[in-house]
Amino acid sequence: MGIAEPLRRDMELSMVRKADSFRPSMLGAPSGVHDEILTGRDTQISWEDVYAGQDGIKLGGGVEGGQGVLGWHAEFEQKVGMGRQ
Repeated sequence: MGIAEPLRRDMELSMVRKADSFRPSMLGAPSGVHDEILTGRDTQISWEDVYAGQDGIKLGGGVEGGQGVLGWHAEFEQKVGMGRQ
């Protein structure tokens, strides 16, 4: 046993978490399947797996509750800094 396996797993977990944070919010929260596989929780079912709280997903652009809801194009541009001058 050496440091190679824990180091590789940590790097993979870091990549998965960065990729999940890049998901548009209009698609809902990231499922975390890859995270669960790498942490060994893929065979367990928890309360959050069944009731993810996705009943209030805001779809598309528009105004909801007096606040502007970004469409996924605008959200992506904001995340990568395309709208900055």
